[in-house]
Amino acid sequence: MKNAVLFFWLISLSAVFAQQPTSKRTSSVQTQSKASAAKKVSIAGKPSAPLKKTTIAVKPKADPTPAPLSEKEQFEKASAHELAADRVAALENFLAAFPQSENRLAAAELLASSRVLIAEEKLLTGDAGGAISLFRLVIENAPHPIPNDLFTESISKIPSTLFFRGQRAAAIELAAEIETKAEGNPAQLLEIANFHLATENGGEAMRLAAKAAASDPTSAAVQRTIGLAHRINFDLELSADAYSKSLELEPDSVASKRGLAEMKRALGKSDEAVRLYRELLAKNESDLQSRTGLILALFDAGKRTDAEAEMARSLEHTPGNMILLAGAAYWYASKGLGDRAVELAEKAVAREPRYIWSHIALARGLMSQRKPVEAEQVLFKARAYGNFPTLEYELASARMAAGFFREAAEDLQKQFTLSRGGNVRTNLGGRVVREEKSLADLVGFERKASIFTPLAADTVENANALKALLLLDQKLQADELNENEVAAAADAFTAGADKMRLHRQIYAASILLQKRVALGKVLELTRAATGNTDAGLEVPNPRSAVMSSELYEARTTAFRRNEFLLVPDVPTQTLSAILRGRIEEIAGWALYQQNNFPDAVIRLRRAISVMPGNSAWWRSSMWRLGAALAAEGKDGEALDAYIESYKTDKPDYAKYIVVEALYKKLNGNIDGLEAKIGHDRVATTPAIQEIRPTATPAQNADVPAANTTDETPSISGSPTPAASEPVADQPKTSTLRSEEVAIPETSPADKVPDPGKQAAKTESTVNDLPATEHEDPKPLPETIVAKTKTEPDREPNPIKPQGASTATPVAKPAASNSKTTDSKPLFEPIIITIPNSRLTKASTAGKVETNEPAADHIKDAEADKKTRDTAVTSGSSRPRLIDGQEVKLDEIPPCKVGVSQENVSLINGGGTVGILISVDAPGDIKSLTAISSSPKDIELTLEPEIGGIPDRRFYVIKSVSSAVGVYQVTFATTCGEKIVIVTVR
Repeated sequence: MKNAVLFFWLISLSAVFAQQPTSKRTSSVQTQSKASAAKKVSIAGKPSAPLKKTTIAVKPKADPTPAPLSEKEQFEKASAHELAADRVAALENFLAAFPQSENRLAAAELLASSRVLIAEEKLLTGDAGGAISLFRLVIENAPHPIPNDLFTESISKIPSTLFFRGQRAAAIELAAEIETKAEGNPAQLLEIANFHLATENGGEAMRLAAKAAASDPTSAAVQRTIGLAHRINFDLELSADAYSKSLELEPDSVASKRGLAEMKRALGKSDEAVRLYRELLAKNESDLQSRTGLILALFDAGKRTDAEAEMARSLEHTPGNMILLAGAAYWYASKGLGDRAVELAEKAVAREPRYIWSHIALARGLMSQRKPVEAEQVLFKARAYGNFPTLEYELASARMAAGFFREAAEDLQKQFTLSRGGNVRTNLGGRVVREEKSLADLVGFERKASIFTPLAADTVENANALKALLLLDQKLQADELNENEVAAAADAFTAGADKMRLHRQIYAASILLQKRVALGKVLELTRAATGNTDAGLEVPNPRSAVMSSELYEARTTAFRRNEFLLVPDVPTQTLSAILRGRIEEIAGWALYQQNNFPDAVIRLRRAISVMPGNSAWWRSSMWRLGAALAAEGKDGEALDAYIESYKTDKPDYAKYIVVEALYKKLNGNIDGLEAKIGHDRVATTPAIQEIRPTATPAQNADVPAANTTDETPSISGSPTPAASEPVADQPKTSTLRSEEVAIPETSPADKVPDPGKQAAKTESTVNDLPATEHEDPKPLPETIVAKTKTEPDREPNPIKPQGASTATPVAKPAASNSKTTDSKPLFEPIIITIPNSRLTKASTAGKVETNEPAADHIKDAEADKKTRDTAVTSGSSRPRLIDGQEVKLDEIPPCKVGVSQENVSLINGGGTVGILISVDAPGDIKSLTAISSSPKDIELTLEPEIGGIPDRRFYVIKSVSSAVGVYQVTFATTCGEKIVIVTVR
């Protein structure tokens, strides 16, 4: 009943509140019962008294005032923010409000780690500056000493984060700042040392480890760090000592024992390494790294049967163990077991192509199989994954075994130099300067420190020959050539009794002849080579050794595009003829340089009688025979030789001028010359028609312009792309355009080849070996290039790799009955290009109208002109003799300087073009100077060999850098000048 009364009372009270406007509530509420409806309540049967009117006052509830959060609650609230930016702001406020809080250290640690997260986000979004500033703030505000958790989880990771995101300088700088806060803490110092180890800076790692050792000399971890630092610095004996100390301090350390075992292997102490590895495996059978080391140590110890049994069991469980596969492959290659080496190395490369030692092992296996060209291809691809001295040494070894001596010398130049004392110097790992007497010993440091293999898959003879090649190249590059030193270097390079000696002799003789130095040694080398051609054809790849010089430019162009040019098969008979002819040609031209023209004619006639008819070598010998006959005064025979060479070659303006001058000298005019040379060869050559006196603008306009925008080196043909399947993680391949080729059969040495005789046809990439004019050559397979980088403007034609030891698929050429005559002769080092139709002639202000942006140096033409004027005249009042009379320069009448081309186009990084310069005033050609607007990019060379032309000079323009753009070359005399515009693509 009491509950019922209370219930109703609450209802009536709520009704009263409901009637009050919410905007005018009062603090008292009156409840009044109606007089006419007063109730009487009877309790226990007794009448009750009437209820009295009552007034109930209800007090309003005041809004509760929240109690202030405690310090601990505020810290927890600030720490609970999910976003790092919100958390940083809240923690900064907390630390400002409670500078003496017992949670201050925890707040500082959380603040630092949160800032590190934000900095990492900035780094990922490209805000490197903001990230570095924030990282630096973290280090500056870190407590001293830094708590171990904060250091390990956040601060120690800052240098690595920056370094491997490309901010190397900042990483090293901040590592030094962290070091100042880690002083006296060995564990933290070792963390910083580990950063330097990861960046292969053994010196800094050793310095920090020494600091840590001063604080804790009994730390095994310190000694392990020192051991690894010595290994990175290629000090293997010191590394082994440090690991031994570490093992003494901590006998149960797996890392110390394994590190010592690896150094024992590298130092050739294989039996000791085997014992250590077995101890590790006794405690842990699943230790794959130790089992791999054991197997390779057994190989090194000469226990091949045990090693192969262990390897079979290991590969059964872990078939993709690339370290084991590569290491075993290298060992097999070092023993000359090429088949097994190739088998294992190919599996390693397929598993992980970025591991360069797998490529090196594969290349060495291929060389054991007498496949140096295939080995070169493997190592060329490996360059995409690394760059260190051993890789260049291995590539040079493969190229020298194939006969590519010039490329081998260029490889060695990149990493090695010879000191005056005869030692070879390099930067091991690109970091550590080291020199040794032996080239093999020098590169051995990298092998031992990387794969712990003491035995090289190399020979002493190969290492000595490479060193001699480097020496010869260095002597020939000297500013002042010492004939005796050059001759001695040539002797060292050509020493030995191996079958490649013949090719080394021909190479040495040819480069000495090219430099016009030690001509007596050239003749000596050719005499020594005579009669040894049969042995020279028994080398691993005779076709590459014989044709290397003619393939150099095409190969260089391919390499510049990250492509690889394969060498085709050529009949042995043809190779023999080329070898014998080259020996005779080199000897003949050396005699010519010695002004012994009669003997030169004899040797050059022999060369022509031996060379494959109409080949590049035959044309070269025929042209030089013409020069020798002309020097001997036999102009008629010289003209016949010139014409025979010229008419079987592609149109060449410089050579045409020589022929024209001699023809005019003998006949008084040039009537009938075109008929002798071949009318189509002259009339369709814009470079010739452009400057001939009889040519008219209308005639020039009718000449079709050749395409010079394609970077392919003037090798014609339209190959049909080969359908293929792309292979993951493998370089793509494409075809390089080539010409239809046929090489005539060789004739006996005492007979001149009959041009009308049926010619044998064979596959070749030497695109300047055309068939005889009496028959059409058959289409041949395209040259294949292994492409490791696809240019955006060229569509690749991928083919499926079949492995370095198998034949490469060949793309079939498109059928065509038309002959091309604009392909670049591989033999000729000079190419006369057609003017680029995109360029217009230079204006008098030196400006160029072109679709390409003008280079900055073109804008400074006026300043360059002043410099040229000063260089040419050396003062406006300098006197000069004309017809025996002294005349001042300002009195000299103007002359006209003519050039064969006013606009030329080159490929960057080695492209060349020849320019013939003429002056209409007799005698003024002697004052001709050539000025490049950018000598570091465009090099000018006067070619004296092209002589016999009065009042003309022949210059070679060469792009010597990777820069592209538009340049100026000015040919100036004391009476006039001419500007040639050079576009480098």
